[in-house]
Amino acid sequence: MPENSAFEQWVHRRVGKAAGISSMEKDASRRSFYRVSDGTSSFVAMDSGRIPIDSWLDINNLLSSRGFPVPRILHCDSPAGWALMEDLGDCRLLDLPAPQYSERLDEALELLERMQRELTSAVCADSIAGRRHFTANFFMAELDHTLEHLFFRLLGVSSDEVTALQTHFRELCALAADGVRVFTHRDFHSANLMVSNGRLVMVDWQDARFGPPEYDLASLLRDSYIDCGTEWEALSRRFLSSTGRSNMFRVAAVACQRSLKAAGTFAFQYRAYEREDYLASLPRTLGYLGGYAQICPRLRGLVDSVYRVLDNCVNEIDLRGFREGRALIPVPVREGR
Repeated sequence: MPENSAFEQWVHRRVGKAAGISSMEKDASRRSFYRVSDGTSSFVAMDSGRIPIDSWLDINNLLSSRGFPVPRILHCDSPAGWALMEDLGDCRLLDLPAPQYSERLDEALELLERMQRELTSAVCADSIAGRRHFTANFFMAELDHTLEHLFFRLLGVSSDEVTALQTHFRELCALAADGVRVFTHRDFHSANLMVSNGRLVMVDWQDARFGPPEYDLASLLRDSYIDCGTEWEALSRRFLSSTGRSNMFRVAAVACQRSLKAAGTFAFQYRAYEREDYLASLPRTLGYLGGYAQICPRLRGLVDSVYRVLDNCVNEIDLRGFREGRALIPVPVREGR
């Protein structure tokens, strides 16, 4: 049941006093979600807590007005941060068996191509998404977060080594930020694509902005939660051939930034909220880096430096088996540490 009684009362006023409310899993933003049933229909209620939902609403309106698949919002109290929306069920792209996953992955790539083609800067001019952009400084702020929470805090990397990594990361961010700009969902991956009534539906779009055309592609095909294997390169090349906007060197560079950013998010979720489930994605995510350096030789110095750290630094976690994808177990805290 919701901890916020005012929120619970708000839901009951819209669905009925007899409606049942059950908790759903929180997302990384710490918003709270509940499944609400009145006996005949099911809905999802969101309590964003202290997180403003203005951008969430604004970008939902942008996407829905252009016919993109997002859940219908039935009721909303923006100042309170509450919303009642369509229930999409529990099946994500991530949850599908391999044959269905591959089929839906093609559908997701078609959806991505359509977003990049139709959501132009002119179309998005009045939306929050159209006024926000990825920049080299923005990318670097994300990687500073990774340096602090993964490398410095969890792995115990020395200040000198962190500074050396920071130099590599700045060069990466300048490379990733260069080039054309398109609409980006910003978190376009298998856990944010629901399979509902035979179609893919996007969720978690509130951070959408304009950025590299490779960003959402990397999020989907170098997904931290599921590895589509060597097929990712062929799918990337097919997408690039269709859109004509980029090349594999840039895909590798942007994917490298994205993977390092994701690793920092997983480390933070573990440190701040004791979410050990996020640690399970670290070996896969960091293992991707070697492939990026093979495609884009400019990344070799960065990847070699990161891998040296992972092979030698053990503090609160032990990542030395990341190449084999071994399950990551937090290191027991020793007395006095």
